[in-house]
Amino acid sequence: MLALGTSAALAQPSVASTPVADQSAPTYDDQRHDALIVARREGRITAARALQQLKAWLATPIGDNARQRVASDAVAIAAGDGQFAEAVALGRQLTLSKLGDYALGPLALAARRTHDLALQGEAVAVWRARQPAAREPRLHEAWWHLDNGDVAGAQALYRALSQPAPTQIEDRVALLELRGALARAAKDPLQALAAYTEAGALRPERRDIRREADFLLASAGAASSAFEDAEAAQRAAPGSFSPLALSTLQQEALAQRLRWAIQARDQRLGAERLVALDRVLADQETALARADAAALKADASDADAWRTVRVRLLSDRLLTLVESGRPADAIALYDTARATGMELPFYGLGAAARALAQERRSAEAVPVYEAAVARGGADLQTPDPLYFGLLYAYQDTGRFEDAEALLQRLERGTPALLRLTPEAGRPNGEYTDVSGLRGLTQLYTDRPALAQQSFSVLTREAPLNPGYAYGAALTERLREHPEAALARFEALEADSPYDISARTGHVEALLDAGEFAEARQRAESLAADLPDSVQVRDMERKRRAQVGPRLDVNAEASSGGAATASREWRIDSRLSSGLIDDQWRVFYDQSLGRGVTDIGNANWARGGLGLSWQRGRWLAEGALQHANSGPYRNSVAGRLDYRAGDAWRLSATYDGDSKELPWKARVAGIGAREAGASVGYVVNESRRFDLKWQQLDFSDGNLRNGFDIGWSERWVSTPGFQLETKLGADASRGRAIDTAPYFNPSSDSSVQLSVRAQWLNWKRDDRQFFQAVELGGGSYRQAGFGSGPMWTLRYEHRWNLGPRLALRYGLSISSHPYDGVRERQRGVFLNLSTPLP
Repeated sequence: MLALGTSAALAQPSVASTPVADQSAPTYDDQRHDALIVARREGRITAARALQQLKAWLATPIGDNARQRVASDAVAIAAGDGQFAEAVALGRQLTLSKLGDYALGPLALAARRTHDLALQGEAVAVWRARQPAAREPRLHEAWWHLDNGDVAGAQALYRALSQPAPTQIEDRVALLELRGALARAAKDPLQALAAYTEAGALRPERRDIRREADFLLASAGAASSAFEDAEAAQRAAPGSFSPLALSTLQQEALAQRLRWAIQARDQRLGAERLVALDRVLADQETALARADAAALKADASDADAWRTVRVRLLSDRLLTLVESGRPADAIALYDTARATGMELPFYGLGAAARALAQERRSAEAVPVYEAAVARGGADLQTPDPLYFGLLYAYQDTGRFEDAEALLQRLERGTPALLRLTPEAGRPNGEYTDVSGLRGLTQLYTDRPALAQQSFSVLTREAPLNPGYAYGAALTERLREHPEAALARFEALEADSPYDISARTGHVEALLDAGEFAEARQRAESLAADLPDSVQVRDMERKRRAQVGPRLDVNAEASSGGAATASREWRIDSRLSSGLIDDQWRVFYDQSLGRGVTDIGNANWARGGLGLSWQRGRWLAEGALQHANSGPYRNSVAGRLDYRAGDAWRLSATYDGDSKELPWKARVAGIGAREAGASVGYVVNESRRFDLKWQQLDFSDGNLRNGFDIGWSERWVSTPGFQLETKLGADASRGRAIDTAPYFNPSSDSSVQLSVRAQWLNWKRDDRQFFQAVELGGGSYRQAGFGSGPMWTLRYEHRWNLGPRLALRYGLSISSHPYDGVRERQRGVFLNLSTPLP
């Protein structure tokens, strides 16, 4: 009987034992044919040599009977040697009805292995017609039905062949192989594995059965065991597995170990998190070297299969590098694979896209994510983490419409209740992820008010959901409620002590609240516990930028204001040290300026060395100052701020040599001491009220007091556009000094409304570029001169380059009446803030 999974047996009439024929003789006779078959059966000649002679005879004019016998033997020998394409070509040289019975089985097997379903069906039909009651033709017919997708037809034949149960070992093995194939077609790998295991026990020498069992073991979730079993079999009996089969099993085993290593990492803290992943990386490198070496020696027909194994190994390695917190290495590997024209599967592309996004290269990540989603096709479930990554990449590149369309698609495809469940009403766990994603998207697109509404509903419906609790806490942070945010993050970390988002969010909330010591301690604990986490590294990068040394510069220049100065410029800068003992900073302030007036010019330079202390709600500063001129050239300055909860902000300042002194006063050698106080009431990031008092005590005896009240409101906040207004009123009064060379009304007041529109023009991850236009207008009243209109127009560019640099610059033009004379002033400004190494 011909076993479907093994080499075909030679089943022809017995012949006399004669010496091997002279293979160089071109003529054919029965004795030479008999001698050739006997020599092949006894292993004295190779299949290739036997086929060469048989094909030579077929090429000569021989009789029909002889041709039928030669062709039949050639088909059987070729199929038995695994040369299935050769067997099919030989079988087509004659009509199938002229082949011997013993050749029909090998031909059907060869046609099956070469996926020639038509020839397979013809061979089985002829065979069944000749031997309608035989088991072997019916077995082949069952395989033909199975190969054509007719599982029911194959199942019917299996049932017929099983009754009565066969007793011969070969028949039992053949039936078990068919049962295993039927179970595999029904997607029941455990039943298939049981069938092949039983068949292997009956015929332990059948290597093909053991291979099938090991591959089934791998597909059933025991790939590592399958590979170990295959390696043991290969050591015990070399040749049990081909190099391709071993490399395929090794790839599947490593893929399974990778999944286990990721789970093990998430259950551990510290350096042990990466032990299993590092072992997988080392074994992947070994597997790639093994596959590359074997592929060089492989037959050309196996090139595609070897390429598939290598692509999967590289894709798994990409994912391992990303999960190990090595996105830069993953990108380098991806670039190498792409340079060779390698087409990665969707999960390999997804890993490369994740690495690019983690390295803040979202513009490059977007097309890779899109390619991964397209290649995944129906294999991608909704929602899949790939969709989440693509959505965030869209947002990080300013493609907000695409992000919203994708989010709506995910929401439509993720019902609240599962449809196909044993009982009705089972909640869909993925629905909670998508629901939370809506709130987070609102946060990341500058719509915190909407996010607060979303998370308020979600936390009310699922108060123990850590994702919803994180979103609610982050919303409080972005709404400028540091105390409420800190309380929420503390509660969240208590409930979810190993949640990375909760722990990093807690550190950032502590920084906002001025609790630098606790923030550092928790950040160090995070870095020790999760050294591979990209999220932790990003948090630490932001923390270091916030607590490290930095440089702040404010510069402005203007011309056209004769009442104050026809031309002026000033640069204020501060160089601060990093935090000392988590609360102290040493800083150096410097102010440089020049004013050109109708009574003379003044150059002013002042430097100050100071100490700043910040802890929790308090901030205190003090500085010793020295200027190049003026009656108060040696002075002190101080500041005290207090945050009274999330709403109230209190501040008091003193400057012994005021920077706000008019330029004409400096020209005249007059100085001023300045004192101030302010109260701010913060509703949220969109609404604020301020009340300020300022006093300038001039050295010429003048004492000027001013009050300012303001209301700021953001009316429109979208990902690409913001519109806000500020309504302010101020009033001041000074002593009437007729000899004062500077502008000094006895009293004045103004009311002004300004409207600011801001557009987002460019975004790459945490780097952004904005343009803004601000237009203000109102009325100014001066004692003795009545009232007159005033207006201001500003245009600016603003760059936020992550924690590394904040830069703002622009132009302004304004009109203001002084002593009844309208003056127009033009100016430029620049503000820069950057951390230092």
